Amino acid sequence: MATVVEPKTAPTLAKEEPGFSAREGANWSDYLAFRPVYPKSFFNHIYEYHFQKPQAVHSVAHDVGAGCGIVSSSLASRFDKVIVSDPNDGYTALARKLLVEQSGLGSGKFTFLQEGAEKSSAGSGTVDLVTACEMMHWTDTAVAIKEFNRVLKVGGSLAVTYYTVPRIVGNDAAEKIWRAIWLAYAERAQGELYDHAFGIVNSAFQSIGLPEDGWERVKRVYINTGGSLVPFQIDDRLTESRVREDEEAVWVEGDKDWYDVQGLDWLKGYLATWVPRIPESDIQGLWDGLDAALNGKPANLETPLVLIFATKKA
Repeated sequence: MATVVEPKTAPTLAKEEPGFSAREGANWSDYLAFRPVYPKSFFNHIYEYHFQKPQAVHSVAHDVGAGCGIVSSSLASRFDKVIVSDPNDGYTALARKLLVEQSGLGSGKFTFLQEGAEKSSAGSGTVDLVTACEMMHWTDTAVAIKEFNRVLKVGGSLAVTYYTVPRIVGNDAAEKIWRAIWLAYAERAQGELYDHAFGIVNSAFQSIGLPEDGWERVKRVYINTGGSLVPFQIDDRLTESRVREDEEAVWVEGDKDWYDVQGLDWLKGYLATWVPRIPESDIQGLWDGLDAALNGKPANLETPLVLIFATKKA
């Protein structure tokens, strides 16, 4: 039976030291090396939702919780200005280095802000698109959603996205051990901060509500999930659903842009991108078991994800 995590504000620790931080073991070099690369189809979902609206424009996008600017770099190709924000020390400085100094996109394209999702210095009604990718579980989601509504123009778009742990397909024995590895990780991730985050991710972000008085055209797109929310559930911590009856749900299977083939070393590297980091030696027996189950062959991987879209009401 799932442990229900009651909806509440994010822990104090999450405000003072957001979860995906150096303090908790985050490493951007590992992240860029082992996390999935956002494919063209991912951005197509976002742009198709936003630009299909007659009033849609491409003046300003705000990438909230942007980290080192992975999503921001794509937004820069479609929007005149991009606000890049993140609460963690050094993250926006790294984003500036990657986006401006190394990619040469031009400093005039971006505004860099060190701030959290719950309170932005962006003006009210000034943003056309807000993206919140792979970060909402570290926030007070209700407050963040309200703040996104404030900064958006009427008719502006919100895109909240989350990909979860890839599944090993075609090798049931390996997948069983892979899941055991993640359960061991979850057992390490304890305390108020992680109870809050796990309750949200295990719900496939269904615990994130879009109140009817502020949002319309709410759409949740589930990709490579097998028609189920189970692939998102790392352990039994779960927050109640806030999905509205009038929301549109779309289920997409077989998106090969989220397929991959990787060996054991990559799987170890991928786990190391999640915080808190769990030493390999602590679960050596599980890694040995996965190595044996793979029998020297790479694993076929399929990543499930959810994209939530909404439009600011007049």
